Amino acid sequence: MSQQLWTDPAGEYPLECGHCHYPIPGDPEETDDGMYCSTACREAAADDSTMVDPVAYKRVVTGVEPLDSLVPNGIPADSFLLLSGDEGTRRAELGIELAWRALERGEPAVVMSFANPPTATLERFYQNGWNVLPALETDRLRIIDCFTHRLDDREEFLEQRNDWSTFVGEAAEDAIVEVRDPGDRRELINSLRGALDDLEMTETGLVTLDSLDELESILQDRLVHEFVTDVRATVCKARFVPVVAAASTAGEGGPPEAEYVFDGIVDLRLTDQLVPDARLKQLAVRKLIGAQFLPQWVTYEHEPARGLFAFGPNTDARQVYEIGDGHRQSMRHR
Repeated sequence: MSQQLWTDPAGEYPLECGHCHYPIPGDPEETDDGMYCSTACREAAADDSTMVDPVAYKRVVTGVEPLDSLVPNGIPADSFLLLSGDEGTRRAELGIELAWRALERGEPAVVMSFANPPTATLERFYQNGWNVLPALETDRLRIIDCFTHRLDDREEFLEQRNDWSTFVGEAAEDAIVEVRDPGDRRELINSLRGALDDLEMTETGLVTLDSLDELESILQDRLVHEFVTDVRATVCKARFVPVVAAASTAGEGGPPEAEYVFDGIVDLRLTDQLVPDARLKQLAVRKLIGAQFLPQWVTYEHEPARGLFAFGPNTDARQVYEIGDGHRQSMRHR
């Protein structure tokens, strides 16, 4: 026989356990201090180890409009999310924006870059008008540099930077974690864990990996699979810190683990079937374990400062783009 949820005296709302905050499904464990769902929770509460409300950290509203419109209740914080899409769909900008939105919420962020040196990674924020210098100074942002030590002449590269890149590099020096051998899976994992420990990232913040395509060029397929599995277990599942990785061809000759290792997959595509002579960008959630999502495509565009924004089926795309004279002007706010 199924158990009945215990409710408040009015019979309207399920009673929450005083420790784990989940509904009490059977006879409660009662004490002078409250009611609990189990002996384990009652004893834990007696030891002053009451948990925070799990809703506070188990769901993430990303702040990215097109994505949040498809996942109205938020993305589970223990998710490893894959951004899979065509070239030209602004996968990289989406990854950077997710990190920026975390910083905007006052949370820490880690960007693990395989495709660019740290100054170029930081420049992606600045290209969007997002000033990360305060986050660097307040120790809320880490850049894990998996690129620079792959260069033949690292010193020459540093000497050839312009004044702005030199300034940004020096300002970010304490926030950059250098990986000396990106081909060493264990060093990659240890560098990430060290950054998470330094920023005290448990139940807060976000990690982005740019990109799995580049990582595959460094590691063998088996090692990429082991890396993703390890990160998912030790970061997402153990710490409740979401990880977002970008790849260009998942499910179509891309990472073989894509269909079952990742908790969520967001597809990004270009389509020319909505507006004549125009290729519009769309995204959809293919899967997301532990969350409801709308099974539809959302048309979107990107604008500096604003980031990715959605426009609906009744919007004339020509009002979002200036199309017709061979020149595309900047997008208008809608």
